[in-house]
Formats: sequence, C-alpha cells, structure tokens
Amino acid sequence: MTDALHSQTAESAATGAFVVLDAVQHLGSPARQLIGLGCAMRVICDTLGFDPNEIFRVVSRMEQDCQYRQVNTLSAVKRYAEGELRKLIP
Repeated sequence: MTDALHSQTAESAATGAFVVLDAVQHLGSPARQLIGLGCAMRVICDTLGFDPNEIFRVVSRMEQDCQYRQVNTLSAVKRYAEGELRKLIP
C-alpha cells in the first residue's frame, strides 16, 4: 500500500482535494471544517496503518514537483480553497 501512496499523481491529489473541499465548505465555521478534516484524516490513517505526517510529506513533494514543472495543478486547489473557505471567516 505504501508504494501506491507514493505513486499517486498531483492530478489525483487535486481531484480528491476538490471533492473533500466541496464537502467541508458546507460544515459552516472554519473550526468545524478543520476538526472534521482532522478527525477524518486521523481515522483513515489509523484504519489503513499510515502516519498522517507521511501523507503530508507526500503532498509536499507533489507541490514541489508542480512548482518545479511550473504546473498549477495543486495551486488551483489552493486558490479554490481560498475562494470558497475564506467566505466563512468572520
């Protein structure tokens, strides 16, 4: 399973992120969004036997690769999150 984790593309990460961001934006406050995301991340990682920090390292490498290749696959996710989630910040 670890090999499958490291073989994912930035495009697959972006697709999943858009689905998750779309779902959490309906939770209301940023605090509820963050706690919900954190809880889901922890439960999924525990269930599948992964360290959540390893997931963040994989995503960081994807971001660096996108920047190096000058593609905006993951920066598009960031712009979407900024546009949708910041609406709820008082």
